[in-house]
Amino acid sequence: MKKEVLKYIKLISGLFFCAVGIVTILNADLGLSPWDVLNQGLNKQMGITLGQANIGIGLIVILIGLYFKQPLGSGTVLNVMLVGIFIDFLIELNIIPWANGIQNQIILFIIGLIIFSLGSYMYISTGCGCGPRDGLMVVLTKRTGFSVGNIRLALEASAMTAGYFLGGRVGIGTVIFSLITGYIIQFFFKVFKQDIKKIEHRSVIKEFGMLKNFLLNR
Repeated sequence: MKKEVLKYIKLISGLFFCAVGIVTILNADLGLSPWDVLNQGLNKQMGITLGQANIGIGLIVILIGLYFKQPLGSGTVLNVMLVGIFIDFLIELNIIPWANGIQNQIILFIIGLIIFSLGSYMYISTGCGCGPRDGLMVVLTKRTGFSVGNIRLALEASAMTAGYFLGGRVGIGTVIFSLITGYIIQFFFKVFKQDIKKIEHRSVIKEFGMLKNFLLNR
């Protein structure tokens, strides 16, 4: 049980770092990630917060994934709910500075990218479930037979295009985020000596079974 508690502390901490990274990239004003372009577009058009848009899109992606029989993990659900809450909390506190001048924008963007990637490593490495967008990418890859790269490109291009027409911020940072985030996450896996290919994500059903066995054996 202690191991499980530590795992969830790591998971939630990772999701918080993801939110810090997203808000830092937002404040760098060089362009958001493709999915956050969509979130910001919804934020502008519907009057909802960026965090609420993040949660709403995440829930829709989960429902699509479930339709295609993608297993649902506790980490998937926590990802959708907590990242959006953390984003709005950080924006409300206004503790992450806005960058002035291109040099400061670049520095702030790089910091945000590193923090986001570290957070992604932390929650992925717990094995408690893929993020909703990653889960959808995996299940569509299995269903269509297309490569992971092509499916990811199609999903991100669709989200970015829709977000752009809704008023989301697209910039050089959007391109950089799409191209190198995966490599930075991979770098953290190497630093912490974990093999991402060996991680088996647990479903919610499996976790309930583990909890039931723990309670029965006490």
